[in-house]
Amino acid sequence: MGPLSAPPYTLHITWKELLLTASFLIFWNPPTTAQVMIEAQPTKVSEGKDVLLPVRNLPQEVAAYIWYKGQIMDFHQFITAYTIDTERIIFGPAYSGRETVYSNGSLLIRNVTKNDTGSYTVKIRKPAEETKGVTVHFTLYRE
Repeated sequence: MGPLSAPPYTLHITWKELLLTASFLIFWNPPTTAQVMIEAQPTKVSEGKDVLLPVRNLPQEVAAYIWYKGQIMDFHQFITAYTIDTERIIFGPAYSGRETVYSNGSLLIRNVTKNDTGSYTVKIRKPAEETKGVTVHFTLYRE
């Protein structure tokens, strides 16, 4: 076999190019964060009992929690809200007097009735960011 007619191509990467590539990969692949979720406790509740709707995987720097009855975040469905910085609780048109919102965002519904069964949505407000809602559903069972 004779000599090659063209010299083999070699790739030379400088440290500067390598660091630039590594920094792009860091920015393009940010670490994943757990999604906010709610799980009713218990998931099947009997009439007259209590149900807790705890919020899990909360983001950093929460400004307020706003709870709604149903999946639509409408003023008429607004139950209660808790503002973090002032520790203020606000009640809405859907508040029955049996709901308690806690500083960790959880909602307790005492003495559940058949009208309480269904979906609940919490809107988590962060300072200077768009708010997002998370919904949970629990079912009432008659004993």
